[in-house]
Amino acid sequence: MKTLFLSLFALFVLTSCQNNKNQKEEQSTKTTEKTEKNIEGTKTIINKIADAYGFEHWPKVEKVEFSFVAKLGKEETIRHWIWYPKKEQVILVNENERISYKRNNIMEEFVKTDKAFVNDSFWLLFPFHLEWDVFNHEVIENQKSPIQQKESTKLIVKYPDKGGYTPGDRYDVYLDENHHIIEWAYYPSGQDKPALINTFEDLSNFDGIKINILHRNPETGFQLNFRDVSIN
Repeated sequence: MKTLFLSLFALFVLTSCQNNKNQKEEQSTKTTEKTEKNIEGTKTIINKIADAYGFEHWPKVEKVEFSFVAKLGKEETIRHWIWYPKKEQVILVNENERISYKRNNIMEEFVKTDKAFVNDSFWLLFPFHLEWDVFNHEVIENQKSPIQQKESTKLIVKYPDKGGYTPGDRYDVYLDENHHIIEWAYYPSGQDKPALINTFEDLSNFDGIKINILHRNPETGFQLNFRDVSIN
């Protein structure tokens, strides 16, 4: 697999993606870690963001396919994934090889592959992870987004210090009036300064599920695209 699993631009794609198996085990005992509860008949900001991206359509999804394409300067990393969520099956297509494994039974030889998948799918479906994952969060109104300086609502997402591949990570997520993400800032392990700030652009609709297929930072030259996306 050559350099596929080397760090992609150091911290630039080391996102805080919690292992799905750990999430499901933790959610039954740690639901109180979210600072807001979904009171019957009332939707929290978490619910509203997920809804704005078509979360209601997720239960019918059988297959997700996409290419993760990240660039920084002349360097480019491409990974193509085929994912069957209900079967917990993931397939990585890389040049002349295919790697297939089950997420509910990850053998040691597939851990590096799974780390890459968790990272890439987290970028793809971050709004849904707000429903799936366990974290603390805080909401601050009337904030300027760091890149575009747009008036926005700031959602601070802080993952637990234990569990998952990159525990303790934090995201400052900037939202427009429609609860769509316009930018985020990523703080690995909750460090003081962000390692990455980028936009969420080109909102596209895939059978009711909406995805921002372009992320970039004009100042640093960072750009991430999703290509060949299909959701069935």
